Amino acid sequence: MTMVRTLAPVVLAVDIGLARLNLRVDGGDMDALITLWVQGITRKLEGDVGQVFMEQTWEVRLPSFPGAGEPIELPHPAMEITSVKYSTADVETELATEAYRLDVGNYSSSLLAAGALWPTGATDLVVTVKCGYGSTPATVPENAKLFILAKLVEQFDPVTRAERDTVQSIYLNSLIQDLKTYA
Repeated sequence: MTMVRTLAPVVLAVDIGLARLNLRVDGGDMDALITLWVQGITRKLEGDVGQVFMEQTWEVRLPSFPGAGEPIELPHPAMEITSVKYSTADVETELATEAYRLDVGNYSSSLLAAGALWPTGATDLVVTVKCGYGSTPATVPENAKLFILAKLVEQFDPVTRAERDTVQSIYLNSLIQDLKTYA
């Protein structure tokens, strides 16, 4: 199985105004640099916790459908399935929406067959899924925003760089513990 992000978020997980305020930066002269850092820190955090925060699109690719009753794991949290496409005898087919259902739990998202079985003989499965908590920074969990803002200060403030293993850094890392969806 391969999961690939095909459409990145168009909105930052932390509002640029809040990021400026946190860095004590006046005006928008550094917005491009701040934006890149927020995007990078967010992407790293998403990988560390196994979730995506802002609305984005992913493709999940499998050589075939899983066995009977087995789910297809998706990026978490999944918002909606855009399409489920597969090939049979070199003919691409889109699976009808009635044939599957999205299951979003507290810690994982998956796609399940609505009936007992997935189509047989199918190859080159591609599930396109929109995922994230939402399309505005207001939907991002507060501890994720705090972590992003704190890491942003670490990147911009050379004084804190030498002290990354301090009590403050240990506290920052503990902010993300309850966001983790895998061990």
